[in-house]
Amino acid sequence: MARTRRFALPVVVCVALALIVDPLAAGAVTQDQLRSEIQDAERRVDDLATRLDDATEAYEQTWAEIESTKDELEMLRNRAARLERDAAEAERLLGDRARSAFKQGSTAAFQTLLSSEGPQAAVERAAMIATLQLREGTRLEDAVASRTALDQTLDLLADRERRLDELQAEFDVQARELSAALAQAEARATGLQTMLERQVRIDRGVQQGIYACIFDSAFRFRDTWGAPRSGGRRHRGTDVFAPHNHPVYAFTSGVVARTSWSGLGGLGLYLRGDDGNVYYYAHLSSVEPDGQAGRRVGPGQLIARNGSTGNAAPGAPHVHFEIHPGGGSAINPYQWLAAACF
Repeated sequence: MARTRRFALPVVVCVALALIVDPLAAGAVTQDQLRSEIQDAERRVDDLATRLDDATEAYEQTWAEIESTKDELEMLRNRAARLERDAAEAERLLGDRARSAFKQGSTAAFQTLLSSEGPQAAVERAAMIATLQLREGTRLEDAVASRTALDQTLDLLADRERRLDELQAEFDVQARELSAALAQAEARATGLQTMLERQVRIDRGVQQGIYACIFDSAFRFRDTWGAPRSGGRRHRGTDVFAPHNHPVYAFTSGVVARTSWSGLGGLGLYLRGDDGNVYYYAHLSSVEPDGQAGRRVGPGQLIARNGSTGNAAPGAPHVHFEIHPGGGSAINPYQWLAAACF
């Protein structure tokens, strides 16, 4: 009978989740660092996938062994039923003989032998009686042994089924957590790779370094620097139009200095770049976790969502984007954006 292999599902969920950290929050902003983080993320994905496969295989093997044990038990039940019938018949015959011997007395066997035709026939008849008695006794022993084996197997099966129930509950929890950790690791690896693909190296006058367009698709903008605005104002940025709630990305590496709210700019975000410039995003609908004040971000990292807060028209959601070199007065950002986006 096959022995059920006891196994422990990998207790790796907490460890795996602990390993899935935000590398960019820790300062991994250069392309080389980002590529290294992508490799680490892909290794974590492979490791979690292997652990989940191992856990599934171990559970499936245990389940298969339980099913095999059930088949063996069914065969044993059938065998025991046959032996019990034989044993019952043997017990009946032995009981009949015992009652007959009791009624006839101790001379019954002697008379049986004397009734044989000659000494040779008596010997053969005595041997036959002994054989029958031995066979009946063996059948009885087989029946007892079969009942014992059946009881032991039933106990074993019950124990295995209890263990299987425990493993099922344990597997369900850990497989669910491992699957969640795997999905998170895959999302991280994919996100890092996509972020790397958004980045572009620019060597253009004062614009030197790694940059990323603030939108990745479905955007449009033109140079409207200095265009008239309400109240006699002049436009001091570039309006980049995109669908409502479209992802908004960090233009370059740096630290989110603060977020703001005003009747003019609505929900805004200030990114202090590692290049010393301050980049202002206005009219946002929301700020992502990585866009909170104090967070370090890399080029192309998700920081907010497009919107029309403030004095922007609801039917034309966009980001009003400004560049303040050294944190001073704004300059025309159009060429900066065009170099990163086109």
